[in-house]
Amino acid sequence: MNNHSLISASRNTHAKIAALGIAVSLVFVAVISASGVTRSDSARGYGPVVKATTSTTVAGGTANIR
Repeated sequence: MNNHSLISASRNTHAKIAALGIAVSLVFVAVISASGVTRSDSARGYGPVVKATTSTTVAGGTANIR
């Protein structure tokens, strides 16, 4: 068997590589999903709502930032 190169590897070696890739991706998705469950809903990626009330003039006098 010549399994040192991916191009010339046997069908069994290709199947093992594909199975390992699928297993690793499933573990990755499971870990990411499990870490999202422990957060509270209020801090799930949304910050506090801030309303712009005043204008600020940048030094130069031409641009107003709200």
